[in-house]
Amino acid sequence: MSTDATGCSLPSREAAWSLLTRYTESPALRAHGLAVEAVMRALASRHGEDPDLYGLVGLLHDFDYERYPEVGTHTIAGGRILADAGFPPLVIEAIQSHVTENGLLRDTLLKKSIYAADELTGLVVAVALVKGRDLSQVTAASVMKKVKDKSFARGVNREDVYGGAHGLALEVPELVEVILEALGPIADRLGLAGP
Repeated sequence: MSTDATGCSLPSREAAWSLLTRYTESPALRAHGLAVEAVMRALASRHGEDPDLYGLVGLLHDFDYERYPEVGTHTIAGGRILADAGFPPLVIEAIQSHVTENGLLRDTLLKKSIYAADELTGLVVAVALVKGRDLSQVTAASVMKKVKDKSFARGVNREDVYGGAHGLALEVPELVEVILEALGPIADRLGLAGP
């Protein structure tokens, strides 16, 4: 248990990883958690915020998705699990806020960051997959081309991509650059280090 900059007690990253792996069997969904964790840490550093707090939110934002994928249960059921595991309301509310249908205000930088990181990180990874599983072949321009191609990665909500970047006062290509820089050091763990 550690304490964030606000004095809030945070469970360890190891506890978060254990929870993620207990509820998430899919290697792709686990990798998504790792990717969003890295992006959230980068966003925290960029804004002078606590990378451990942001990283936990990124790692766990979809931990309950395999068991509770339906709108109205995803993140809500997970919130109860997180509370029982000792995660503070700050973490739980941020995670729940990334699901638009939950109707929560994104009134903090933490909430805006997880909303911005989730969809666009997924799209960046999808672009890397079609480029030979090689993140080094992905550029902001290649991602923007796929953002505009509605038939590519249809599950990625383009409104969320633009809204997320806007919430951080960034243009989408700027946020893509942040994501690429954050994912570079863990490309091998994500299976995106190329041939």
